[in-house]
Amino acid sequence: MGQPRGYGIWHPKVVFLGAISYSTHATMVTMTMPWGEMAYHDSGSRMPPLLFLHGTGCDTSDWMPVTERLPCNQRFITLDFRGHGQSSVPTQSFTLGSLAEDVGHLANHLGFHELVIVGHSLGGMVAMEVARRSSSVAGLVLLEGWTSLSSAGSAFDAGRFYGSLPQARVAQIQRKAEATRNRFRAEIWHGFWESVKNFDAYAYLQHARVPILEVFGGMGRNDLTEEKLRIPSNPNIQWVWVPNAGHYLPHECPVEVAEVVGTLPWHFKPPKSPLSGGL
Repeated sequence: MGQPRGYGIWHPKVVFLGAISYSTHATMVTMTMPWGEMAYHDSGSRMPPLLFLHGTGCDTSDWMPVTERLPCNQRFITLDFRGHGQSSVPTQSFTLGSLAEDVGHLANHLGFHELVIVGHSLGGMVAMEVARRSSSVAGLVLLEGWTSLSSAGSAFDAGRFYGSLPQARVAQIQRKAEATRNRFRAEIWHGFWESVKNFDAYAYLQHARVPILEVFGGMGRNDLTEEKLRIPSNPNIQWVWVPNAGHYLPHECPVEVAEVVGTLPWHFKPPKSPLSGGL
């Protein structure tokens, strides 16, 4: 892989110095991959690191409300998946597994022997695939990271997807997601999305030996929700329900998400049964 190259993403109070931009929050660099340039941010503080993976149509900036609430000495890394944010748009077909490979290459490049992955939605699914392939993953925080995509459409009552976010924020999320999809050639996006629809992490979760937090918004929860989410019984898995929240947890309740992430899940001892309440 090539050497990282720096460049800036727009954020208030950015000072541009040569090719690298320095922000009060994030400096992005790129890593040369076979399919193009992958953008990521590394806060560069102490180990062990937290690696944040965004959802479909999102990017590194969607984690800012959460990461800015982490302890100042907590090292974290965020990245933009292929074709998202500041990363290059691939011209060849790829799958969800390809995204997991990208994460693995980045972890190796940064020299990580142990890390915890925090994934939202698609990012949670990719996180499980990374953990299935690598013994370096010490824990997972899955923010509505679906065991399978079918769970997303049937587990909750309708109308909870954007929770209580204001309409302006919802419109912003929708515009960015549409713009991201439109960057891809139709056949490439279709092939990728077929791999997402075919993904199923039930077997991995059933035998997982690392601590896992399954975090869900409580809006739309009903008597069949937990069954339809298809999360197997495993003493290493702990459920967390965030009251009055929908799917976009990093936007809706960044304080609560930062608190959950801040429990350092590779140290926790899961209870014998799922939590029934909130945080």
